Amino acid sequence: MKPYSLILFDYDGTLCDSREAILATFERTFQYYQEPTPPLEKLHQVVSHGLIMPEAFKVLKPELTPEGITEWVKSYRDLYDQNAYHLVKPFPGAKALLMNLKARGKTLLVMSNKGIRSIEMSLDYLGFTPYITLSLGDGSPLLAGLDKKPNPISYTKVIQPAFAHTTSAQTLMVGDTTMDIQYAHNCEIDSCWAAYGFGSAEAIRPLKPTYEVNALSELEKIIE
Repeated sequence: MKPYSLILFDYDGTLCDSREAILATFERTFQYYQEPTPPLEKLHQVVSHGLIMPEAFKVLKPELTPEGITEWVKSYRDLYDQNAYHLVKPFPGAKALLMNLKARGKTLLVMSNKGIRSIEMSLDYLGFTPYITLSLGDGSPLLAGLDKKPNPISYTKVIQPAFAHTTSAQTLMVGDTTMDIQYAHNCEIDSCWAAYGFGSAEAIRPLKPTYEVNALSELEKIIE
């Protein structure tokens, strides 16, 4: 265990169970374009890999052009924000954990490939906003022009300068998919795999995350 002071949380599958919201919005998006919805197994596969939305639609509808993908991603996010944010459920103990860590002087960030508007709406809806110092996601002005996780540029160009008083040794990334654990490796920071989330052990354990938890409450023991 280490005295971590800066905690980076992924969102979907880490702080919140958003699987129902994501699956429902995929279905609505395909219905919107009057296209058959892919099999549920394929949708689950996309979610468990933590793919960014353009990559997800490349898998789900390979014939889309780059322009088509951009359009579908926008439609997906609009439909999600209109209809699905209320389907997102916090994992047990999420709010209590954030509250306790904040009270202990920890700095808490959300670092996600999810659209920033959806993240901020969900944080407000669930009452998490007061505990989060900074939220970063797709569409964040601070991330404009930067590659997404697992590329470490968001850490080196945005997070490190903003929290220069905190060293990499004091920073922990908590996430549920290979994207999150690989991001931590690329940033040269410790990682904690949220094994209760969307990722699979077969894909993630070979990456050797620093820690593994089966519930959010177990993080209390890791973060001194």
